Amino acid sequence: MKIAIVKPDHRAAGGFETVVEQLERGLRARGHQVDVVQVDATLGPGAEMPARVDEASLALFRDFFFHLSVVARFEALDVSGYDAVLCTQPGSYAVSHPHKVLLFYHHVRSFYDLQSVIETVRGHDVELHHLAAHIVRDIDSCFLRPDVPILAGSRRVKERLAEHNGLDANVEVFSAGIDAVFFDGAAPGASETVLCVGRHEFPKRVELFLHAMCHVDGTEGRVAGVGAFTDRLKGIDAWLRLRHLDEALVPSWDPAGCLVDDHALWLHDTIHKPMAELCAARDALERRGVRSTVRFLGRVARDVLVREYRAARLVVCPAFDEDFGLTCLEAMACGTPVVACRDGGGYVELIEDGVDGLLVEPNGPAIAAAIRRLLQDDDLARAMGARGREKARAYTWDRAVAQVERALQRA
Repeated sequence: MKIAIVKPDHRAAGGFETVVEQLERGLRARGHQVDVVQVDATLGPGAEMPARVDEASLALFRDFFFHLSVVARFEALDVSGYDAVLCTQPGSYAVSHPHKVLLFYHHVRSFYDLQSVIETVRGHDVELHHLAAHIVRDIDSCFLRPDVPILAGSRRVKERLAEHNGLDANVEVFSAGIDAVFFDGAAPGASETVLCVGRHEFPKRVELFLHAMCHVDGTEGRVAGVGAFTDRLKGIDAWLRLRHLDEALVPSWDPAGCLVDDHALWLHDTIHKPMAELCAARDALERRGVRSTVRFLGRVARDVLVREYRAARLVVCPAFDEDFGLTCLEAMACGTPVVACRDGGGYVELIEDGVDGLLVEPNGPAIAAAIRRLLQDDDLARAMGARGREKARAYTWDRAVAQVERALQRA
């Protein structure tokens, strides 16, 4: 077959980009002609709008106008020269072709499963958000239809499609594979570092990891990744350290007595807290002679990431309602135990609590307690890591590519 993999080009690396690269390579190895056809997703959200949108409205609902703009660009894309089309991220599903399959990971989530969460942010225009969500869902319904086969990136994504789009019978659960490089090499070392990996964006909740590390003494936390929130996260880290210094009489294992509201921290403070306040916190921390135990590594190459996974005693995956949880599987493949949150979506599907990882409440003290447990119990950490490694072996790219090939052939 001559196959087009269509996707928006966000100029990003890792995560879903890795999935596309592996599928492209695997389908070619099976004898298919494959092109990755992209539209530029870095253009301003008003680039394709048929009417002028004022800057204030663009700033307030950038995700809304961005989605409409991307849908318009894909709707105009000509892929008629291909036998089959694999659509990926929103709104690539707007492309017109009689034989297409949707590899579905991400809704425009602020207008779907994250709508009620975002509407709790102080000062948010709930009525306007409701209207925007109605429009987005109405437009998406033109393309997310019962006659179009969908490969959902996890059971959680399939649940969302049923709940928000009324789609079920045409939805098959798809699981990405793990590159063999994560299984290569010896067993993990006995480092005392704790790792958190992922893009710095909403709702990855790196803030919860930073808060947890305030409650873990004598251990270095390492944050791999970059994103729109990186500078703010560094400021939040300093702000949390200052708050922690004022908690001397509060037991670190008692969330009720903690001075930090974790829900507000990741949902409101990281986005809306003035950068001037965060910079002042960093200056104040320096004046008090206190150094953070968290090190921001920035974007790291894959071989460096593998070394970081292997060197860490454990990996913390704090994201909210994650689609799949590739970070979790990568850590498992390296034999490193994982701590995630009970509202972590795809992570909850992957982790059997107390067997190959730990699931905890989504707050800093609870995550800190799990970190201390694995730091203090070598046998438990090794056993969980070994069981996680065996579980990860089932997630192969050969199986994933074969599933996509079958779906394209049926289409």
